[in-house]
Amino acid sequence: MMTKQNNLSNDSTQQYDEIKYAHFCDALEKQYKNAKEEGLFEVLKVLELDKEHSDVQLVHAVNYFNEKDGIVEKDAPIDFLTEREKRIVNRDGKFRPNLYCMLLSSKFAEAIQNKSAFIQDSFRYAFDSQ
Repeated sequence: MMTKQNNLSNDSTQQYDEIKYAHFCDALEKQYKNAKEEGLFEVLKVLELDKEHSDVQLVHAVNYFNEKDGIVEKDAPIDFLTEREKRIVNRDGKFRPNLYCMLLSSKFAEAIQNKSAFIQDSFRYAFDSQ
């Protein structure tokens, strides 16, 4: 009987986490206009990722973003997102381009910090083979 209660508790916790993260994404999406006005997405256009040593999925998404001049559509690559983020970006079958851009810029920054992506021709953020 204790196992059944634990399962219900875990299910409730997971549902709560999903709702909480969905609200976070909603808030993140609302910041798109300010982020664009402040030039946040220009970083994606100006800084070139080291294609040889960076996360391939992120490189593909950034290249798509740049090829489309920041105007992303439902054919945008989503392999760099978590399964949960993929569901939220395509909520109810509707693609959310502003949220996609916000998540892409966030993932870009995270990848530079955790060294899963490297900036081409950068002294500080380049791939270090040593």
